[in-house]
Amino acid sequence: MAFSPRDFLARLRRKFLLAPAGYGRPIPKDVLDGEYTSGSWAHFRELPELARQSVVVGAVTALYPNPSILDLGCGSGRLAQLFSPHPFRRYLGVDISTAGLKLARELALTRCEFVEGNFETWRPPEKFDVIMFSECIGYASDPGAVTAAFADHLTPGGIVVISHFRFGHWQAHWRRVGRRLEVFDSTTVTNLRGQTWDVKLLRPRP
Repeated sequence: MAFSPRDFLARLRRKFLLAPAGYGRPIPKDVLDGEYTSGSWAHFRELPELARQSVVVGAVTALYPNPSILDLGCGSGRLAQLFSPHPFRRYLGVDISTAGLKLARELALTRCEFVEGNFETWRPPEKFDVIMFSECIGYASDPGAVTAAFADHLTPGGIVVISHFRFGHWQAHWRRVGRRLEVFDSTTVTNLRGQTWDVKLLRPRP
């Protein structure tokens, strides 16, 4: 497949300037739909993922007895499924993928709503106690700007929870986020496959 000079320069800019600076790489909706349809994201429901998912659920339920939760990049609804045995007054999952949301809705989880939206531009009409980015912040064009924008939609005392797999320029992603939000607790999870995730709880900087 041939690339135009403009495409070639754009790729060089992303590889050598944007990616090392912590800018993410958005995935087009049609690509995500194809990956959900083919089962490429089915591993989120497998045992090796459960430890880091359990850290997210455990942290939120320990801090809030009955939270309102916004799950950005909710995909096929795995986190919602794990939260469903616990008390919460509102659970809203948002994803750009129609195919992923179809899988989430097929779970028929009570008290959970799933809507289509791109977190680059979509914003909620309400505030939440907990706003989560689970394995999706690396796909934000600017992880720092996106998390800061959603932090404006937290209730007083609310938190942002980010679970992020260590791949590519993950450290630079965290640096961009850290300029806007402050970490007040974090955990690192590694499974027997050698896969490692960081789960961080963050608040807006004063």
